[in-house]
Parts: sequence; C-alpha cells; structure tokens
Amino acid sequence: MRDGGARVTARPDAVPAAGRGVRVAAVQVHPDGERLADLVALVDGGLLTTCVAEPHSLAEVVKAHARLAEGGLRGRLVLVP
Repeated sequence: MRDGGARVTARPDAVPAAGRGVRVAAVQVHPDGERLADLVALVDGGLLTTCVAEPHSLAEVVKAHARLAEGGLRGRLVLVP
C-alpha cells in the first residue's frame, strides 16, 4: 500500500496500526442481497473495480493458501465454487 493510502477491513479485530500516513478503518458486514446487487451493478458498469490476483477452485484451496503464504501478491486470491 502506498504512503497516504487507505485500508478498510471487515474484521474489526484485525485493523493494523496506522503508519506512513495510511488511514485505517473497519466496517461491520451484514447480509443484504439488495445492496449486494447494487455492488454487482457498479462492478458491471465499471464504476467499482476489483483486483483479483489469482482465482482458484475450491479443490485448490491448499495451493491457494500456500500461494498466499508466499506473499508478494497484488490483489486478492478468490476461491471459486
């Protein structure tokens, strides 16, 4: 993350200490199909972008976990059913 950037997490207990001017925040997440549909529309419309480093099938979960432990990823690993 660049200096002066921002990080938001859905795990309030995992918020890192702020440093290098990085803003940090945690959000509470609750199931909401209507809002999820709104987010999907934003992604489909190009107004919200995602950064997926590597997709993996559920059968490759061990491989995905090992890859995550290696570090150096730009983006997230996604498990696809």
